[in-house]
Amino acid sequence: MCRGTRAGRVPQVTTSNGPEVPLASASRVLCSSWARDQKLDPIGTAGCYRGYLLLEWPLPWPRDLSEDPALEPVVSLVRREGLRLQGLVPASGGGSRRIIAYRWPDGGGARFERTELVVGPRDVIAAALAILDEQPCSEETTDVLVCTHGRRDRCCGSLGTALAQELLADHRQLGDDVRLWRTSHTGGHRFAATALVLPQGTAWAFCDKDTLVRIVHRIGPVGDLLPRYRGCAGMASPAVQALERAVAREVGWPLFDMKRRGAELGDGRTELVVEETSGESVVWEAVVSVGREVLMPDCGMSMELATRTEQQLVVGCLQRR
Repeated sequence: MCRGTRAGRVPQVTTSNGPEVPLASASRVLCSSWARDQKLDPIGTAGCYRGYLLLEWPLPWPRDLSEDPALEPVVSLVRREGLRLQGLVPASGGGSRRIIAYRWPDGGGARFERTELVVGPRDVIAAALAILDEQPCSEETTDVLVCTHGRRDRCCGSLGTALAQELLADHRQLGDDVRLWRTSHTGGHRFAATALVLPQGTAWAFCDKDTLVRIVHRIGPVGDLLPRYRGCAGMASPAVQALERAVAREVGWPLFDMKRRGAELGDGRTELVVEETSGESVVWEAVVSVGREVLMPDCGMSMELATRTEQQLVVGCLQRR
């Protein structure tokens, strides 16, 4: 009988930003501290989207960016198209603004396709509504988004902001061809500091400077970074994200350059179809199920008030065929 294995184990992390986030008080808990203490596995929490719409939008942001009345037509667009809206702290004060769309190819892909417009501050909404009609860019660039949305969650506001400021202080740390952005809520604040790497669409938990540099430049083996992997947003479901991570343990970094698509087949059976560099399509299959459930407090609240649970995915019977 095939035995399942945990999808991954999240290590206790001390970030380069300083000590771990302390408990808010003896009875109140900060969500990222609790997640680390419980060794919460982040896989399957990246969200599943057809794409992202990023726009430079000045602070302050409301708790939910979609609550900004000026963005109402953009919010309607992203909901209709299955995209996720992300605000970016403007890189320049009163100058131009960037609107960036990332879309996952129909039928699967290796990365999201990018379209980008640069407009004046007064034209951001109009450009955001028009950008999906533009052709994808041919040149390559990497956008790294670090959640610093303190009004949404204090852990992102503290750990995320500290990480972003450390990296922005010297752009050479990530490289001249990498753009670092402070972004609005990406989901998963319990895994602060969190980062999203585009165009790969990979989401990461418990990030520090050294970890993020390794992820962006693929330094060293991917295996010891996978416990921080939340998944690729281009995958069809959390179960497919969990299977993809298991395959990444076998294939390594090259997996993220391969066209892939996945599906749930029923009764926990999940498959990932990978087009290898040779042109051959390989099917990976496993059984993905829910293992333990961890009680998860709202950030800054007492554990006695916690009602939500976090499900941990288990991947078993992995086979290549």
